[in-house]
Amino acid sequence: MAFDPDFKYEKYEEYYGDKIQVQKIIDDCKVCGTKLVFTHFSDFKNLMVQETARCPECGSGNRKIIHILN
Repeated sequence: MAFDPDFKYEKYEEYYGDKIQVQKIIDDCKVCGTKLVFTHFSDFKNLMVQETARCPECGSGNRKIIHILN
């Protein structure tokens, strides 16, 4: 898997509030509030998952995150 500079490593500090608030931060578009569509690419050799999120309604929210698996 090639390194893409647009991806950012996940930081747990950006999740705040109770369970419902954290779920909204992860799942909902920041612009229109619609549920995001997620795509995941696994790289088990390097123990990471690349996640992209896109909003089907407004097209924004093109979020790119790397999740570390160890």
